[in-house]
Amino acid sequence: MKRATLYLHIPYCKQACHYCDFHFSTVRSTENEVVERMLGELAEGQSSWSEFEFSSLYFGGGTPSILAPELLERFITQASTLYNLREDAEITLEVNPDDITPEQLAEWYRIGINRLSVGLQSFDDGELAMMNRAHHARHSLQCLQWISESPFENYTVDLIYGIPDSTVESWKEQLHTLASFRPPHLSCYALTVEEKTVLHHQVKTGEVSLPTDDIIVKQFEALCQWANDHGYAHYELSNFAQPGMQSRHNSHYWTGAPYLGIGPGAHSFDSTSRWWNISNNALYAKCANPTEELLSSQDILNERLMVRLRTAAGFCWENDFPDELGRAVRFVLEREVARAVVKGELVTKETGFAIPTERWMESDRIIAQLFLY
Repeated sequence: MKRATLYLHIPYCKQACHYCDFHFSTVRSTENEVVERMLGELAEGQSSWSEFEFSSLYFGGGTPSILAPELLERFITQASTLYNLREDAEITLEVNPDDITPEQLAEWYRIGINRLSVGLQSFDDGELAMMNRAHHARHSLQCLQWISESPFENYTVDLIYGIPDSTVESWKEQLHTLASFRPPHLSCYALTVEEKTVLHHQVKTGEVSLPTDDIIVKQFEALCQWANDHGYAHYELSNFAQPGMQSRHNSHYWTGAPYLGIGPGAHSFDSTSRWWNISNNALYAKCANPTEELLSSQDILNERLMVRLRTAAGFCWENDFPDELGRAVRFVLEREVARAVVKGELVTKETGFAIPTERWMESDRIIAQLFLY
């Protein structure tokens, strides 16, 4: 049976983070209609995905932890009833620290959630305020303590580096604070300035200044060293895991395998086509048609290069190169790979090639050189 994953986009937040360009709303007046439409969308997709086994279910957003546990349970029950959801499926809930209490943890675990993705972002109140996060550092420390005392053995923590006014030393202090909790998994992202966000306006007007590229690279290097010293495998550009604790859901994306997305703004992929729902809660609730894109074999190759070369496993010729592109196209790619190997931008592996970890901060540039046009 073919493998797939299921993503449910909950498009509501308490307040807008200054750096975020994901689809969400701080107004929850459409919540009932959107939830019912999402349940309907789940039912409509059943026949098209009957040949797939789903290894994970992921509640993303937005901030899905603001939904009542009863609503989350309805989604899990519906998915388990309609789809081939594995009995040991990884079921992840993105949570904000200020939504976590011992009682909520117990409820989430009771309804079947077995993994948490905790959006800490920083242990520094000044940085949290700059990002307009809804929680404070004390919430971060308290929630990690509560999680350690709960039944949850599988969870990940998000942190951001490259924050305005941060230094290499301040970033190392963030990691030092995290070390006492030893989370099973860690996702660390360099702050990205997206257009049409508050942060973009602040940077453009000079209200805030980002660290230099040199500082950001040194923060990344400090992160890699810290992770290695504390027993984490650096298995994807931004992701680190204790042995056996890699994210099943995200790892599925990085193989270029199919996934089904439910909710406003959610994307789906079936190996040849991609489609996505409208990023408007009211229109989504009224059953607006998704937008669809048929991918060429060249598109699929470029996308596999993009996701696979962000991982330690790298690109595998046998599994990742579309056979229908033929020997001539493969020769062109092999030639470009050989050139990149000479420059130290790629290393060959038994089954393919990868970007050496010390060059991962250059991955976008390196990968773009391999794209076929």
